Amino acid sequence: MDVRRNRLRLDRSHTRGIEQSAGVMADVIVIGSGLGGLSAGSLLARAGLEVVVVERNAAPGGYAQPFRRGPNLFDPAIHFTMDAGPGGFIPAMLTHLEVAGGVEFLELPQTYQARFPGLVIDAPPGRDAFLDLHQRLFPTQADGLERLFDLRRNMFTQLASLPQQVGTGGLEDAMAAAPLVFRYRMATLADVLAEFVDDPRCAAALGSIWPYIGSPPSRMSFPLFNQMLETLHHGTYYPRGGFGTLVDALSTAVVANGGAVRLGTEVERILIEDGRAAGVVVAGGEVLRARAVVSNADARHTFGELVGWNALPAPLRRRLDRYRLAPSAFALYGALRADPRELGLSHEGFVFGSWDTDAIWEDVQAARPGGIWVTVPTLADPELAAEGGHLAVVTSLVRADSECRWPEIREAHARELLGAVENGVPGFRDAFETIDIATPDTLFRYSRNACGAAYGWENTPAQTASKRLGHRTPLPGLYLSGHWAEEGTSSLRTLTSGRATAALVVADLEHPTAVPDFGGPSFVAELAAGTPAAG
Repeated sequence: MDVRRNRLRLDRSHTRGIEQSAGVMADVIVIGSGLGGLSAGSLLARAGLEVVVVERNAAPGGYAQPFRRGPNLFDPAIHFTMDAGPGGFIPAMLTHLEVAGGVEFLELPQTYQARFPGLVIDAPPGRDAFLDLHQRLFPTQADGLERLFDLRRNMFTQLASLPQQVGTGGLEDAMAAAPLVFRYRMATLADVLAEFVDDPRCAAALGSIWPYIGSPPSRMSFPLFNQMLETLHHGTYYPRGGFGTLVDALSTAVVANGGAVRLGTEVERILIEDGRAAGVVVAGGEVLRARAVVSNADARHTFGELVGWNALPAPLRRRLDRYRLAPSAFALYGALRADPRELGLSHEGFVFGSWDTDAIWEDVQAARPGGIWVTVPTLADPELAAEGGHLAVVTSLVRADSECRWPEIREAHARELLGAVENGVPGFRDAFETIDIATPDTLFRYSRNACGAAYGWENTPAQTASKRLGHRTPLPGLYLSGHWAEEGTSSLRTLTSGRATAALVVADLEHPTAVPDFGGPSFVAELAAGTPAAG
């Protein structure tokens, strides 16, 4: 299917949607058109169900929704993805949806760059190359690093072999099959690093990706970190033309398979009839009835405002009250007046002003820049900017805090953030021309995530994997997809979340066409066989 050929049809669907009549019936209503909503909606439509994706914004995509400033095209929040190479999960899903021709993934030459005081680490793809680099940088830790990476690989393959949910009846078998998973399921990254390395600089270097996950090593779930880093070893990818091409492909798949994507349509209430979800009421009072409702929206908004706290079982209310939000983000979008390669920049690079990750986390909590990374997307795709130009996005974690007055402090925070980057990348401040600024208020407008939380719930051991909310909710007929649910954080995980949700909906509605699993991460079989990663 040619996504570009179907774009006009998609645009008409955005404008028209379904007829404006009370009681319109569909099989499934999807609330929100982020990647988790679009992946679920497109797979359900491909399976033959009648699907309506309802989006309050004027364009689909959520955090993947691009924006243009003059000749420059920016991705607001997602700057790379994983498992998008040949045989990967994302190409397999797009091929199944018959929209693979609309998205071209470019493999990035580096996994990431990390700048610490006195040291720049250019992390290569390939787990063996990654391990070798860190052993050379920290030779006294070589033996411990070898044992750590053996543990990481074995734990990853054990985890990949487990089903999404392990019932009490299968718990004993699961523990026997995946002992490392159960041993470390509640460990932080710092806990595990302390077993294998005794150089704090080495530990900080190994945990460089923590801003991607939104928690420092002392708070971050080790299993989640391990899954993300193991997947990163197998390549990082950027879609030519930006992540809007992926959004367009998934939206097109919904429409081409008989569904609708309705933009500028805000859901005000989820209908609960006879104890189960029966559709939604949108602004203006229109009723859209359905056999199932999938919410890709903020979980507290879904349950507290769209369903209503009083309609929830008491255990679910208590669980929602216990959850802590992940940080939000502050971002500068701009043009570079210098060649980024001359500044030593790569597509994605972290800038740490200290080796002390907990001190950086304290800065984040105190509304000072911390957990900083710089993205230069035009190194992968020069056509995002005016001819010969380069773009850069500077992102810093900030506390998800409804009390912070961002309109009053954003300019000062932007200056402080550029100063922090300048300390790690000399010459950057003079070369960078700010075009736009995003604060947690901006993230809230894009997503309605509480306080602009960038990753849903914070990724601590008590809030990841099965500790997160399930795709099936305690309310029959209501499902969750996206980073508030089990898979959690990252663009890849929101897509796999949509697949998992779609599979459950199809099964629960007793629909005859199943949703494929696309084989899970494409490299798990290689790891299980001991085949080294490429690179």
